[in-house]
Amino acid sequence: MAAKSAPEKRIKKSSSEKTRKVDVKGPALDLPEGVSQEIEPSCLLLDPHNLRLLERLGETYKDLNVNLFGQPAIQEKLFEIVNREPRFDIASLSASIANNGFLKHERLIVAKYDGDKFLVLEGNRRVTAVRRLINESGGGYEKLRPQVRETLRTLPCFVLEGPVIDGSVERLEAYRRASEIYIGMRHLMGAKSWEPASRYEFQSRLIFDDGWSVVQVAERFGRKKAEVLRDLKAHVLYKDFVSFEKRILIKHTLTYNAFSEAARAPAISKWLGWSERDMSYLDKDNEEIFFHYLLNKLTDASGETEDLDDNNAVEVSAELAVRRLREMLKLEDSSVLEALSDRDFRSAEIFFEERKEGELPKKIAMFTRTLKRTTTDDLTESPETQQKLEELKVQVVKMLAIINALSGVSHGVN
Repeated sequence: MAAKSAPEKRIKKSSSEKTRKVDVKGPALDLPEGVSQEIEPSCLLLDPHNLRLLERLGETYKDLNVNLFGQPAIQEKLFEIVNREPRFDIASLSASIANNGFLKHERLIVAKYDGDKFLVLEGNRRVTAVRRLINESGGGYEKLRPQVRETLRTLPCFVLEGPVIDGSVERLEAYRRASEIYIGMRHLMGAKSWEPASRYEFQSRLIFDDGWSVVQVAERFGRKKAEVLRDLKAHVLYKDFVSFEKRILIKHTLTYNAFSEAARAPAISKWLGWSERDMSYLDKDNEEIFFHYLLNKLTDASGETEDLDDNNAVEVSAELAVRRLREMLKLEDSSVLEALSDRDFRSAEIFFEERKEGELPKKIAMFTRTLKRTTTDDLTESPETQQKLEELKVQVVKMLAIINALSGVSHGVN
């Protein structure tokens, strides 16, 4: 059923949103079958489609042929990306393993890739850390203590039951869907947290692809409904922003942080027309205004949008811009809203400042601050200063008289 249009406002809804439906039944939560096996690190392949790598790889590996996963050049590239990415902190994990060994109770989840290789569906960060240690020790572990060395000869794995992938997309997806339930339970229920992109993507797949409800996700993975819903809203907004970027042909500039901030703000969700029934933002006009506002604020802060890619300062600026917009919308001032609608963001902020504090209180505050900073030398500086002070005294007397009259209190002024 199509959503009703808001009064006096045209609501546009994309075709992709019309297909988003939520099955209230949801699938069964069955853990995948498999066997424990010790496997040499050289036989383990990093997964290009791993959820942790979503934002780092972009579109490059999204449609990579399954037969190419095991290519040495692909594997080396994946290793380099994971190893150097600060958010994964491979250096710390590698140092921990070098000191304590590989924890045998932390099994990797893998699927049979070909005759002698296994694709790592869960544990890519740990495999990367082990490979880093192997590279640093020259491949023979000579620099490591004997006890640590033994833990790295083979790694504990949970091998999912089933045939070899052998280039089959269908088999790979079957393994991936089986493993993600286990992975989701581990990451959403207290293990080392996924990055927001990975967490949001996993939950959105359960809801949009598998028909889970928000309540089911919350209950099955020990989270609050509000947390799951907030993550989902951020994910949808981020995906809409990526589509917007492609449409207006600009370079990717933002990750999830700004959209997570927006998802936490009821005023922004209301303005964008969030529909819990449709699991989407229905007011596409305001959504585009929001995206343009973000880009405008970031351009003002940096001077050029092409310099904004994946920069901490940009992320902070984007979050501050979202908070600023949140406060503007909370005011519910018609002039501010009209200026936003016209994409006249400078005027919107001027109106906001005026309405937020009020023109007269602002002026009084400014005068008070000026007088507090005035010294005796300033007051005796020149005859012109004395004249201005007399004029100020006259105005103050008039203002006090008006205030007293309005309050119904009569006071004498000397």
